[in-house]
Amino acid sequence: MRARFLMLGTTMALAAGLLTAAPAAATYSAGISFPGGNTEFYSPFAGPASIQFDFDAGDPSQVFRVRVRPVGGPAFKTRYFSINPTTQTSPQIRQVSWDALVTRTDKPYEVLVNPDGQPIIAQASFILQPRLVSIVSAAPTPFFPRIDDGYKDTTSVTFNLVADADVQARVSPPNFAGRCCGAVVRNVDLGNLSAGSNNWVWDGRNNDGANLAKGDYFVRIWAHDGIVDPVLSKSRKVTIARTYRATRTKSKTASAYHHVGPVTPLVLGGDCIVFRNDALQILCQGARVSVYWRWGLSAAERIERARFGLTTLNGCPRSIRKIGHTKHESSFTVNENLAGASGDCHLATAKITYSYPQAS
Repeated sequence: MRARFLMLGTTMALAAGLLTAAPAAATYSAGISFPGGNTEFYSPFAGPASIQFDFDAGDPSQVFRVRVRPVGGPAFKTRYFSINPTTQTSPQIRQVSWDALVTRTDKPYEVLVNPDGQPIIAQASFILQPRLVSIVSAAPTPFFPRIDDGYKDTTSVTFNLVADADVQARVSPPNFAGRCCGAVVRNVDLGNLSAGSNNWVWDGRNNDGANLAKGDYFVRIWAHDGIVDPVLSKSRKVTIARTYRATRTKSKTASAYHHVGPVTPLVLGGDCIVFRNDALQILCQGARVSVYWRWGLSAAERIERARFGLTTLNGCPRSIRKIGHTKHESSFTVNENLAGASGDCHLATAKITYSYPQAS
């Protein structure tokens, strides 16, 4: 039994020696390349990096580590590849991709290759740039191309190019899930445009020149700088509408108010008085009070702004009064919060601008 244990111990020692022995001399080399042979790319960029391993038939098997990182920073992608010259022929090509990178400024990245636990044998870098094209705004939205009255008949799409590029504007309806994007219904070649801010105006028509139905649409800008693959901007949603909110005004004498709110003393003994005469007088000293006007608007109508005609500004400075409105009610508030001072406001008229839906 003792001899058996001795033999086992000798076998384990021999195996350990084989595992820790220095590898045989190898002729491995590696080269790294990026799509199209380029070293500059626009956001978003997910690779891949292609690694070509070259070796001799007699080389030992080897595991290689491939890392992707910002230059000098920590790796955010690491892959391991095993090369076995006994069963594989040279060269062997492997690819590494990563989650799409996006940057707002030019940023350098690098790919490193080394036999696991040994020095780097290949290194290559690339520059990541901002998106070649990005939509800055699309306004107005909604817009009303069916009306053709000079009011929001078209929508203007502003986009930015990082470099000169051939550009197309593309419009699509939502897909079956209500998101971008269904089949393209408008495709316009804008030609070669210069880097910087550019603009395209859409009239709400399709490629046949017909008005599109009301609803949401997605605008994307296609761009190609002639070097890297063409790209599409992120989509921007715009809406074609068949109704819009037109505006009108109403006015009445300020004394025809609906009701007066409670007086709130702001200093000891503070109070307010509201007088009805030819106009309306609100007198406050160290207190606050609001007067309200209601306008009998329909459920679909709403106040956009309120204005009040003052017969005199004496004693009613802007710093101690406030104009406001809710959907159907406007108000004038005197807020005199100084002890020993008074706010004396004389109002001649109350006036509102209200909006209502207008069909096209």
